[in-house]
Amino acid sequence: MKILFAATGSIAVPTLEKLNEMGLVRAVLTTLDERGGRGGRLIEPPIKIKARELGIECYQMESLRTEARNVISKLGCDTLLSFCYGKIFGPKFLSLFEHKYNIHPSLLPKYRGCAPLYESIRNLDRIGGISLQEIALEVDSGAILKAMTFPLDGTETLESLEERVSNLAASFSEEVFSQLDSLTPYKQEGEASYSRMLKKEDGEISFSMPAERIHALIRASYPWPKAYVSYGSERLYLSAVYGSAFSLSERCTEEPGTVVALDKKKGLKVATEDYYLYVTRLQAPSRKEMDALSFVNGNRGIIGAKLG
Repeated sequence: MKILFAATGSIAVPTLEKLNEMGLVRAVLTTLDERGGRGGRLIEPPIKIKARELGIECYQMESLRTEARNVISKLGCDTLLSFCYGKIFGPKFLSLFEHKYNIHPSLLPKYRGCAPLYESIRNLDRIGGISLQEIALEVDSGAILKAMTFPLDGTETLESLEERVSNLAASFSEEVFSQLDSLTPYKQEGEASYSRMLKKEDGEISFSMPAERIHALIRASYPWPKAYVSYGSERLYLSAVYGSAFSLSERCTEEPGTVVALDKKKGLKVATEDYYLYVTRLQAPSRKEMDALSFVNGNRGIIGAKLG
């Protein structure tokens, strides 16, 4: 097997390392460098950086049309493996390979699309998963070769869950590609759900929501797009919350959004429509993110104020 590994983000790096150790990766396909950070400097995709470290040829394609297909067809790869690549493969590109697989960080057909981890946290799932599927023309609709599950405890952030899945996917890939010939594909079962590209507005919070939903949205939105509420005439970003969304128990009577007090151990105590929520880290516009105690020391008026 000679794999063309198509990926972009850091979530796929351990899988590339593992498959390379197994001698399966012939080349890497990734997206173009993008401008970002201060000064708009060019930032290389994490998978490109790792490919260079491993001495693997890396190809960056703006599109997968004729010119790209001509280049890829000469590499001698018989297998395409995609993992959070970020582009859709057309039938002409797929025809270059005998085998076409995709690693997707959900239990398909749940959360097809580009933001499955965000949706898993936001929807308060107690079980997460990773699927290896055959690539089909309809996004994430192909037959499943193997899937794995793992528990979620209601404290995961998008950042921490991505790191966890990144490591799990590497060991999962090693297991799957060691027994690939013995696996029988099976059709996806159940109703499909979808995840879409995230926007900044997806982080907006209403404190009239149940506390567990707000808790989940704050975690699902970190580190991007970051959850936020209005505080006075500005946005206030809420970066972290205390405890698990599955164990909220303090009933509240104040109007939703009211900042009731500061608990030095748990954070800023805020009323919702049902339970108190403790916000542990906050960030004002154009300021650094800080813990709740430090924030209150510089913003005394927030105690008793109403957010949102």
